[in-house]
Amino acid sequence: MSRVRDLSRLTPHRKANNTDVIRTLRARLLASALHYAERGMFVHPLLVGAKEPRWLNWEKRATRDPEVIERTWGQAPFNIGVACGPSALVALDLDVPHEGEVSGSPEIVDGMTMLDSLAARTPGARITPTLTVRTPSGGRHLVYRAPSGVAVRNTARTLGFCLDTRAAGGYIVGIGSVVDGAAYVLGNDSPTEPAVLPDWLLTLVTAAPRQPKSGGAPRRADVVARLRDLTRQGTREQRWAAGILRSECDELEALKEGSRNDRLNLAAYRAGQLVAAGLLDQAQAEEHLTEAAQACGLGIDTPHEIEKTIRSGMGAGLSRPRRMTAAPVRRVGGAA
Repeated sequence: MSRVRDLSRLTPHRKANNTDVIRTLRARLLASALHYAERGMFVHPLLVGAKEPRWLNWEKRATRDPEVIERTWGQAPFNIGVACGPSALVALDLDVPHEGEVSGSPEIVDGMTMLDSLAARTPGARITPTLTVRTPSGGRHLVYRAPSGVAVRNTARTLGFCLDTRAAGGYIVGIGSVVDGAAYVLGNDSPTEPAVLPDWLLTLVTAAPRQPKSGGAPRRADVVARLRDLTRQGTREQRWAAGILRSECDELEALKEGSRNDRLNLAAYRAGQLVAAGLLDQAQAEEHLTEAAQACGLGIDTPHEIEKTIRSGMGAGLSRPRRMTAAPVRRVGGAA
């Protein structure tokens, strides 16, 4: 993954065609952000060309106000984050496998085939057509309305191979956003409005059932590379927080015996403090912690125990935000 470049801080190239490209992209992203807001969804800017939030405390600051959106996306072609919690959304992130990641079943090759398998084994289950976004990596986001009165959380691989969920505390990248030169686009024949999350999927997400055997954890080299990239992105304070998460994951992965579950709980607590301060994305932190836990041998027989431990530690950490205590840190972003 290449280093993030926030084009809002760069001097535009003198060539007119480059300026025109940026202006066109900015207009397209502004129109998409307004389209989401008009349909009751809360948006926030991501770094240009990346998936990381530009705003600290992005979930609280996510907005539907057209004036704020126009001022924000009028500055630069920021990618779009759609905050699932405020928008009352549940998104299924149907990913494609990372290098070396296999399911252990020839029929299950990615998140979509994993979802098909879950539906096939659940009596009466049907994958309801809903707003679908195709991602640059070849995956899909299936976006549903969350049922009222039910707490839905993020999950990372606990439902199955290459299958995550984004809900309160998480966000998805919006249509029109560009990463590595490729755009997030509306799926072929996709409805333009989210359907209500089907009951059978709600049951799976809230019950956090045992994960089907996946043939092992992702390769450690891939996990390390993604964490290293994370420490090179965002503001100084966000890089500091990402460095702490990387250190926690490294220490957890190195444990092969002893109180590994207690260490996972502590790592999740510390990550939760940084999430509460708006310095880490909760879904991303939980995903890295899950991978580190798998790498040290946790969850072989009871994968759902990893999520249970992370949820406990993260919940405790969220009540005690942690920030850098050295020199005052300039807060970036905003709609001004």
